[in-house]
Amino acid sequence: MDATSLVITVAIVGLVLYKQFRGQFVGGSRDVKLPLILVGIGVLTLAQARPEVTAAGVGLLAAELVLTAGLGVLRGYAFRLGTRDGWAYRSGSAALLVAWVLTIGVRVGAGVLGGAVGAGLLLSTSSALVFGGSLLVQSLVLRHRVDAAGLPVRPAEPRRARTVA
Repeated sequence: MDATSLVITVAIVGLVLYKQFRGQFVGGSRDVKLPLILVGIGVLTLAQARPEVTAAGVGLLAAELVLTAGLGVLRGYAFRLGTRDGWAYRSGSAALLVAWVLTIGVRVGAGVLGGAVGAGLLLSTSSALVFGGSLLVQSLVLRHRVDAAGLPVRPAEPRRARTVA
């Protein structure tokens, strides 16, 4: 992973963690937009990088995807849910922090193992794909919990028109 990709990845992860731990209203489609964008970026990155594909690399990537999806389920259940101003509201918890530490550990471990088996480029260029997939699973689980609890989801606020001065 080059320096620019690393900085962008750290910035996105930092923003996501900040938003998850400060608490916010559960949104409609907003909660799946970023994960889907990240998955798309991940697919494009892999297509452009054209890393060498080996059985060990594919197996390691598949294992990472399964593990991080499972951790996405865990994170989806780790949020504290309630209402604020009559709308579904989520906030972080100690369990969410532990699940994030495990998720980051899986990512780092896969990268190290990938380098050891000659699949470093495959694993490093799949960061956005893995992160986006895990966030997507987390968002879907959280939304399922909100729906099952019958909590009302606050509609997205309309975007304000920009005025040119």
